[in-house]
Amino acid sequence: MGLFSKKKKDTMTLSQLKVFDKKAISYVVQRLGGEEKLLGRQGAISVTDDNIVIVCNGKEALRLVTGGAVIAALLSGNGAVIKGFDEKGTPVHAIAYYSNLRQ
Repeated sequence: MGLFSKKKKDTMTLSQLKVFDKKAISYVVQRLGGEEKLLGRQGAISVTDDNIVIVCNGKEALRLVTGGAVIAALLSGNGAVIKGFDEKGTPVHAIAYYSNLRQ
């Protein structure tokens, strides 16, 4: 075993996901291969016990199951990468950009 061979966790606990609850976002995009698809603008991230829901303009833009989901802040600090599975089991990779940096 080398110094850098520590295995990385692929999931987060509910309390770790709740850090991103109620974050206001400017827009959210879904990554599909090498392209990005705009899902919505002006919304928020909501983390419940069962789901991660992103609502934009009063409509649900994205819903993921919390089991197996990972949310990580971007290095720039202006958004978060969201990875997980939707309710059908399809893998989802999205990026939510915060509406301001003072959150």
